[in-house]
Amino acid sequence: MNRWLLSLSIPLVGMTALIFTLLGYILFSIPDLAHHVLALSIALLIIFILTALWTLSILRRHLLPLTDLLEMIKDLARGHAWRRLDPGASMGMAAQFAQEINRLAERMQKLMEYQHVQDDRLEAVIQHMASGLLFINEQGRVVLTNDKLITLLGWHEHYHGSLYYTAPLPETVVEMIRSSFSNDHEEQQEVFVDVGVQRIALSVLVAPILDGHGRNRGVVIVFHDITKLKKLEKVRQDFVANVSHELKTPVTSIKGFTETLLDGAMYQEEHLKHFLNIINHEAERLNRLVDDLLQLSQIEQGRLIYKWQRVDLGDVVNKSLRVVKGRAEAKKIALIFNPSEQEGWVEGDADRLQQIVINLLMNAIQYTPEGGRITISVIPWHKGGYGVSIEDTGMGIPKEEIPRIFERFYRVDRARSRASGGTGLGLAIVKHLVEAHHGEIEVESEPGQGSTFRVYFPTKQPALCQVKREVR
Repeated sequence: MNRWLLSLSIPLVGMTALIFTLLGYILFSIPDLAHHVLALSIALLIIFILTALWTLSILRRHLLPLTDLLEMIKDLARGHAWRRLDPGASMGMAAQFAQEINRLAERMQKLMEYQHVQDDRLEAVIQHMASGLLFINEQGRVVLTNDKLITLLGWHEHYHGSLYYTAPLPETVVEMIRSSFSNDHEEQQEVFVDVGVQRIALSVLVAPILDGHGRNRGVVIVFHDITKLKKLEKVRQDFVANVSHELKTPVTSIKGFTETLLDGAMYQEEHLKHFLNIINHEAERLNRLVDDLLQLSQIEQGRLIYKWQRVDLGDVVNKSLRVVKGRAEAKKIALIFNPSEQEGWVEGDADRLQQIVINLLMNAIQYTPEGGRITISVIPWHKGGYGVSIEDTGMGIPKEEIPRIFERFYRVDRARSRASGGTGLGLAIVKHLVEAHHGEIEVESEPGQGSTFRVYFPTKQPALCQVKREVR
């Protein structure tokens, strides 16, 4: 701008000076007017030069700020809204332009800052969603994914910019996306995906994104992990089926033998006594089942009251062995107790700790063949406390079934368990009681080589736990 003004002003002043010089020369050639015209010419030339300089100064005040204004407009076009103009450096229209452009820049800056905040919030929401999210644009390319999706599908990258059918999506999901693009309708299905050694269940929702004119602008796919829900549903179904079967078996026996007695067998003393013993046995089994169900319900709902005190695990084991001694002798199973050289003191409810040990011992006796051996030990716990180890020489447990043995009514050998009169709830009760004592339980087993159950309890229960128990 300075060069433009300079290039404009120099020829203007030069031409004017030349014209006045020529005019003065012409007038000077006339003798009578020579002195007066020369003086007049010089005066006019000086006036013109001063006027030109004053005009140039005004032009500079009005035109020079346009350079800064142009640069600022370029910055705004590039998204840089932090620059400001000084209105005091210009005058007239230029000053007004500077003020308005500053207001525009300030408003754009606020809008951009607000947009950045909203973008950050949206990004945080998308990345921390409990469900996987995938967005595909109208060209069929992946433009957005979140971390949950990468985890659920076991991807090693986000595949941004890739066509959706080239990404490692389940074939069912690919067909759902094609259908959504073709028909512009929402679709939901359950899909099973193998991720490593795990098989997870996903509820997949595919929905088209339509603009105001009904044109498809892309597809959004939401992946919700329902693996735990499916497992819980199966556990519930198994529980209903198992408890129905467990209740029906003794009830059917009681009903059948009662009808037999009423049909005339009660008049034969040998049949009467035999059938009544069976009825009594089935009634006891039914009573144990109901008691275990009620107790398990109380434990799970936190309604069981615990009497916290210092307990010697060695004493608990000795009392438990006296309870199961008769059952072990009937199967000629040797019970070997190895007391710890250290004091095995823990804080817990003595009756509940004894119940845990008895249930584990009864389970070991149940699955150990005649002539077998069960070894019981009091062992230290590396987290601060002691535990009880119960090792048997029984049938063992397959590795894939170990995670399920603490489920209600789950049996490794169903026929043998029912024949022994077990309710199928013993290990479930053990698990919940150990957790209530803030302990841990471990299982090691090999089919045909026996099993080892270890339960650990802390030396000191958390203070908060004790307060809550006492309030109840």
